[in-house]
Amino acid sequence: MRVFDTERQEWAGSRRERLFHAEQYLDLPRQRNVLQRTAVVLAVCAVAFGTWALAWKDEPEPYRPPAEEGAVEPGVTDDGVTGEETTATPTVTASASPPSGFLDPADPEGFRIALPEGWSRESTPSQYGIDIVEYRAPDGIRRIQVFQLLEDSAHSSVVEAQKTTSKLDGYEKIHLDYVPDPSGNEAAEHEYTADELSGEPTAGSAYHVIDHRFEAADGENYALIVYGAQGDGTEDERALLDTARAWFCPPSMECPAPEPS
Repeated sequence: MRVFDTERQEWAGSRRERLFHAEQYLDLPRQRNVLQRTAVVLAVCAVAFGTWALAWKDEPEPYRPPAEEGAVEPGVTDDGVTGEETTATPTVTASASPPSGFLDPADPEGFRIALPEGWSRESTPSQYGIDIVEYRAPDGIRRIQVFQLLEDSAHSSVVEAQKTTSKLDGYEKIHLDYVPDPSGNEAAEHEYTADELSGEPTAGSAYHVIDHRFEAADGENYALIVYGAQGDGTEDERALLDTARAWFCPPSMECPAPEPS
């Protein structure tokens, strides 16, 4: 092949051509090696890219456990519309009523209690907790007193109260001890008779009193004290107390109705 020599301004023959492009002929073996290596590298890259592309295409999705039949994912409503996840709030409703002749009014102090029909109510301020509430029968003798205890133990409170009560005229203790309570919490009771009670009219016979103190569902301690006349027996005071305690629910609480006895 002839080439034009710009320095001499003439066409050069094959020898001049080799001199003019000496590096092309001197590096020919090296160029072949470079071309071969380049071809190998390109082939390897092509294989690697093809393998990666196939692997990415067929990569499985992350495992998700199968949803139970009828289950709805959080944040998704039954119709598939995404929304806020809601939590149902349980509601306790009474499924029974107090025994015949009793009512279960919500007291203005916030608690619930079962009372015989026709009883009156009065209250006095207390130094601790709710007011002292007193319900009285039309006969003026039978009554139920409700108040909150300052002491953090029902038993210690009733023991302290017994120290004062024991000074009443004609006082006789029936029992003073821990007793079972519907809530399963601590409860103590002081049952006694006395000839007179401070500020109360004469009963015609000794008074029969059951002083029941207990820890309620709100963690606070309360007293339910039932007063009556001993002359007509003690069963009526016990029935009053058992019914009042079974239906008692402390302020700001929602309690189920007691099981029928």
